[in-house]
Amino acid sequence: MLSKLAAVQMAVTDGDGEANRRRALELMDAAKGADLYLLPELWTSGYSLDLWPSAAKDDTPHALAWMSEQARLRHAFVGGSVIARNDDGTLANRLLLFNRDGSEVMRYDKCHLFPPMQEPSRLAAGSSAPIVDIEGTRVAPAICYDLRFPEMFRRAALGSVDLFLVPSEWPHPRQRALSVLAESRAIENQAYLLLSNRCGRDSGETRFCGNSGFFGPFGAIATAGDEEAVVTAEIDRALLDRARRALRVFDERRQGIDFD
Repeated sequence: MLSKLAAVQMAVTDGDGEANRRRALELMDAAKGADLYLLPELWTSGYSLDLWPSAAKDDTPHALAWMSEQARLRHAFVGGSVIARNDDGTLANRLLLFNRDGSEVMRYDKCHLFPPMQEPSRLAAGSSAPIVDIEGTRVAPAICYDLRFPEMFRRAALGSVDLFLVPSEWPHPRQRALSVLAESRAIENQAYLLLSNRCGRDSGETRFCGNSGFFGPFGAIATAGDEEAVVTAEIDRALLDRARRALRVFDERRQGIDFD
């Protein structure tokens, strides 16, 4: 049963997948016993835009094999976002999740591409967001900028989602927005949200704000600061049920006001 979750907040070395895997391993070892580990957005490459094509071709296969191996060795779910290559040669910012046997059980390509980081000109946008049943917990993915699109989360919530997984690379000047948006998406959808955000600086001196966390239907449950850390927390099914009984917000939506 999915219970203990871990958001791995790490500083990413841009363009150095091997170094990032070593660091991720150290941080994951510090949170032994989790049922699910979530790594940040583009945790193997960062936003080293010019290196993305070679990273997708040469490093991402190693990263996915590593994630699968870690999932199997830890008998846990392991997820995170990487730069991936599509069959037509285009690139995608792809979240993958591997199960306890090391098999891929979720794949999601970032749907809302972030213009300030040149994503629309460099990446192909995803066109769908899956909902996956994981040991009785219904899980939906999102990546970073997706947090600013509440309709996406509500649509998933109407599909009875219990947990959102959100890897991100959110910069320091907008830390408050990250925390508010993550907490809001959990509260308004009466679900849990696990956020794993990058920290530290990139090669261009952009600072990333960390503040990864676990959020629930009544607000923040556990959060980190802006340094490397692993945030751990447990899913409480009774809390979800209590929130949904107390306020039946989905049943009380009004056609013409809340939806067409």
